[in-house]
Amino acid sequence: MKEHKVVVIGGGSGGLYTAAGLARLRVDVALVNITEKLGGDCLHSGCVPSKSLIYASTQGMSWEQTTQHIRQVISEIQVHDSVERFEGLGVAVYIGHAKFVSPNEIEVNGQRIRGKKFVIATGSSPRELPIEGLQESGYLTNESLFHLTQQPRSLGIIGAGPIAIELGQAMAKLGTDVHIVNRDKEILGKFDSSIRKVATRHFESQMTFYNKAEVTCVEVEGSQKRLTLSGGKQIVVDDIMVAAGRIANIGSLRLENAGVKMKDGFIQVKDTYQTSRSHIYAIGDVIDTYAHTHAAGLEARAVIEHIAFPKKKKNIYFDFAAIIYSTPEVYQLFGNDTEVVETLEVNSKDIDRYKTQLIDDVVIRIGIDKKGYVINAQAVGPNISDLMQLVAYTKRIKKPISSWSSMTVPYPTHAQILQQIANTYMSRTLEKPIVQSLIKTYISVRGLSK
Repeated sequence: MKEHKVVVIGGGSGGLYTAAGLARLRVDVALVNITEKLGGDCLHSGCVPSKSLIYASTQGMSWEQTTQHIRQVISEIQVHDSVERFEGLGVAVYIGHAKFVSPNEIEVNGQRIRGKKFVIATGSSPRELPIEGLQESGYLTNESLFHLTQQPRSLGIIGAGPIAIELGQAMAKLGTDVHIVNRDKEILGKFDSSIRKVATRHFESQMTFYNKAEVTCVEVEGSQKRLTLSGGKQIVVDDIMVAAGRIANIGSLRLENAGVKMKDGFIQVKDTYQTSRSHIYAIGDVIDTYAHTHAAGLEARAVIEHIAFPKKKKNIYFDFAAIIYSTPEVYQLFGNDTEVVETLEVNSKDIDRYKTQLIDDVVIRIGIDKKGYVINAQAVGPNISDLMQLVAYTKRIKKPISSWSSMTVPYPTHAQILQQIANTYMSRTLEKPIVQSLIKTYISVRGLSK
């Protein structure tokens, strides 16, 4: 039997971060992954291939060039996520399915491995939908779309979340006729109307949406598929992609043998990411938090510190943001709505850099408290996520938005839109009667009044 102080189960972004971080601290750590291809969903079917597809769609590439570009990018990044690299860091790597046989032991390909502590980071998979005929249709997911040898002339997407929007728009730019079935009454329903209006206008000019609708039946007709929607509408497409939620990859772990409790299909954890068994942690998509690569990274860092020191991290999601990498990008910085006393909104119409690019539909909304500190934010615009990182950082370091007013912003740059928010906020403060009275008195004392 092999023994290790920490055993990490899952070689995706969260698991790799945890294993590498502990190894650098000279912790005896093992990593278990199903295959030798480390990197998980992010590298092989998520962030990396999807962003590569999005880039290819803006460059006029053919489908063959697009898939070659995706494979090339994955291959280059795979070098950093290889078994050899992690073994070089001092991580013991085991390949195969892990299953618990007791709270302190797992089995991998018949071999028992004992651990003092465990970190479960096995990720998630696309949710299967109980739609008549869907299984027989040979539908696609984000895990199989990138492996198509031929570009579909038409594509029906079930779901209208970030994956559906990003991949659907990219495919549309490449020339595919894209149809998106959305069970909600509108897309981006959690966003303010001013943000939603701009994004929806762009999306609807490239893809066809069927809102407040569900697929009730799928029929295969030769090389095509017919989708019947609630209400009787029918769509005929070459391929179908399901992008309607994800489920935690926990089926083969035999968590009942470890006494790990579940809730609504996810592993239940405390704010230290410890499960019902204090020596077993869980991070990433297997827990019910934010299903994003950077969330898994934050959680991994918190677990590393708790295991090694131990140290409890407080509110690691304080400046957490989610982005839909569409054109335009849609950005959301999360925060408690009840703490917002005012929401400031600005657009790009009066920003000279945007004028030079004929861009007049960038919208930024920032919720602030009574002292002018950032609570949350939403935005829409080309590459808006890079600019909004300053907003998130301002929240992280607990500075009021008035601090942007004193920035030296090169002219003309996009960052002037944030300075405009600060200047507007500062101007309103200066216009308050008590402030005006103090200024008037000070100027008079200085002998500078008219």
